[in-house]
Amino acid sequence: MRIGIVTSAPAEGLLSGTAAAVAGLRGGLVALGHEVVTLRPQGPPRGSLLVHRLLFNLALSRALATLSTDLLVGVGLDGFLWARRQRLAPYVVLLRELVADRFNGGSRFLRSLQARLEAGNAQRADGVVVPSQHVREAVRRRYGVAPERLRVVPEGINLARWRAPAPSAGDGATILCAVPRSGDAAGAEFVQAFAIVHRALPSARAVLVSDHAARPGSGEKAERLGLSGAVLERAVTDEETLRACYQAADLFCLPRASAAATPFFLAAMASGLPIVATTDKAVPEVVPSAAGILVPPGNIEALAEALIALLGAPARRSEMGSAGLQAVAAHDWPVVARGFIEELERPAR
Repeated sequence: MRIGIVTSAPAEGLLSGTAAAVAGLRGGLVALGHEVVTLRPQGPPRGSLLVHRLLFNLALSRALATLSTDLLVGVGLDGFLWARRQRLAPYVVLLRELVADRFNGGSRFLRSLQARLEAGNAQRADGVVVPSQHVREAVRRRYGVAPERLRVVPEGINLARWRAPAPSAGDGATILCAVPRSGDAAGAEFVQAFAIVHRALPSARAVLVSDHAARPGSGEKAERLGLSGAVLERAVTDEETLRACYQAADLFCLPRASAAATPFFLAAMASGLPIVATTDKAVPEVVPSAAGILVPPGNIEALAEALIALLGAPARRSEMGSAGLQAVAAHDWPVVARGFIEELERPAR
């Protein structure tokens, strides 16, 4: 099958960006023998990101008019003009999360405009692919897409690169928190919980990493709580260093969730780490109960109690790590890509 993917997404990080997800899906499809053509802007963004995306989409019709594919995939709002046309090949939209949930700051008008374009793209497509039942329900409710046109295909990860070569090399007291972009609130909540952990277990240490150049933004909070020596902040921009952070930890924690957070959970499971997180959004769909402890969102005390319990139970951590390794096998990109094709070929229910 010849598949075209239309995306204007910039590179947003080693794991959590849409560009990384598109690249993973593309690689999985190629591994299955499909031919994939990716249409993306050439050169750096011109003006704001929205202007850049609009200019890309305005110029897209000419390129698509001469592109022969068996399937065309628009990512987010990209392809919204093509969605209005009469098409020879099926056109589907890939939505990792709704634009209104992805951008919490900035101009309300610009967010509303992008949401309208994204909604129109989804409504006119032949099908919409989402990563979870949580996002499926949000697209149905907020964008008005009929349930039978929605397909759930989970996020993926390159297991060949991320699976730990050996059990965790941690020292029995290290908690890793990896913060996606715009994840300052998650980092702050983690530091609050870790303050409780550190009072109960003074030997505990935390490593707070971000997969982009900006600081996670929780250093000042750690200092105010007297945790400067126990909390290490790292801005990691290469995959090898990020993998090393996972492999040196004993458990993984992330208090808040979004589509950007899912790959961090997958990396934790691929590294054999037990997980402490919350029941927020799609986390229960990603992290099976055997692989971690999930507590109610915003409950700092429950989060800390779960961390303390696992730090004191190495056998339980090992069992959860093994369960995570088994569960994450279903997220290997070739497996996800196969599911992607099968879901699109499945008759509407």
